[in-house]
Amino acid sequence: MKVKIRPAEAVGQEEELQSMSGQLYAAMDFRTCILACCFLCTGIIRHLDGVAAAGSTSSQNRRLFCSLETQEVIPLSSEVKYNRQDAWLLLGKEKSNGDVQRDDPENPPPDGTVLFIVKESSVDILRHADGDINKLKCKISPYFTDNTQILWPGVASRSAELNLWFTGTIKHTDNKFTMTVFFVQSSSTHKVEDGQKPGSRAERLHASGVFLVRAGPSVVHSGLKKDVLLNCAFSVDHHADLTIKWVLLRKGGSKKVLFAYKVSTKKVEHQDKRVEAFLAEIPRGNASLLLRGVEVRDEGNYVCSVAASSLLGEQDIRLQVLEKPTVMLNADSLSLVEGEEQKLVCDVKNFYPLDAQAQWFREPKKRGMLPDVIKHILFSSHRENSNGTYSYSSYFLLTASLEDDGLKYTCHVAHQSLTYPIKKSVMLSVTGAESVWPFVVLGVLTVLAVTACWYLYKVMTASRPRPY
Repeated sequence: MKVKIRPAEAVGQEEELQSMSGQLYAAMDFRTCILACCFLCTGIIRHLDGVAAAGSTSSQNRRLFCSLETQEVIPLSSEVKYNRQDAWLLLGKEKSNGDVQRDDPENPPPDGTVLFIVKESSVDILRHADGDINKLKCKISPYFTDNTQILWPGVASRSAELNLWFTGTIKHTDNKFTMTVFFVQSSSTHKVEDGQKPGSRAERLHASGVFLVRAGPSVVHSGLKKDVLLNCAFSVDHHADLTIKWVLLRKGGSKKVLFAYKVSTKKVEHQDKRVEAFLAEIPRGNASLLLRGVEVRDEGNYVCSVAASSLLGEQDIRLQVLEKPTVMLNADSLSLVEGEEQKLVCDVKNFYPLDAQAQWFREPKKRGMLPDVIKHILFSSHRENSNGTYSYSSYFLLTASLEDDGLKYTCHVAHQSLTYPIKKSVMLSVTGAESVWPFVVLGVLTVLAVTACWYLYKVMTASRPRPY
């Protein structure tokens, strides 16, 4: 066994090298932390700036899974056949060779998929399609122009054929918004081999998004006498002469124009007295409408339409009036004698729409036991109030028994305007009926005594001698 002895100078040099190595590693760790922080900050800033949506990556944000829906008229028939095909809506920068920049080259499109490659323009689709990418539904359809050439700034017109136009409808599955985008084809459709997956073929179409209209949420609820905001936004790739209009479609098919505005003249052509638009925000793409003092007659579909050149974008918002009912009982507590009858009434007032449901329950004294449903309940007819709301009553006849002493009878009222049913209760106190026999005997004895006294009086007066 050999033992190698190092000189003191070598040991000192090694310790010095270890010290320098530790300092170097510390500096590298510090730099790594700085770079990581910068990377995280950049991601946070991009997230706040709308580039990345919650629950999705930027690569996912630039690719929407859609369905391409086309129509085909069956020969010798008036029937229309709808054909559906998988499509990808690719939103991103283009490479020099005309291909789209994809962040996930290992995940090529399946065979038969149509790729709609959208060039970047002033119409920022991602900014308006906010939310989790997994909750967006997309449908692309050809936009029929009635065999007329749509003249659009920046789009070259073809002399031999018409430009191909498409509409993309993007909806949030939670009904937060619906958006319609107008696309125009910028190059012909062709099939190319995908280099990432041999044998895969995908149909590609290069297009430009030039105009969009977005509104949401698609259903808005409001109580009476409240102010409600109907959100509508638009974006155009150039300074266009726009016409903005809001129309109310009521049940039965009646129409009412609430607001009309011409951007070129900056003139309000029509405005209902209870609506307000934000004229200063219209140049920024905000076409929202404020409706003040909601009434029952305001319920219906509100159509936000934005016309740009020959294109018309429309979005619907359904306003539903929900007014909570007020519930009252004819008594808070009752003290009854066994066998006594009492009418219990539950008044349900001023609710809308007409779907309030009232039930009576007999609640047990012990906790954890289910209440008993009172059967044979009667209902009054619904009464329509002057403001369009409804009222009615639910009642039954209660015969008091000693078993009811200390119990509660509760009226439950459910309505679509309520998260939980309204409950109103009456506490019942029942006492036993006293025996009536002592009073009957006393009454009989009293009658007998009176009769005896009257009889004796008659006898005594009859036995007295007469003075004549």
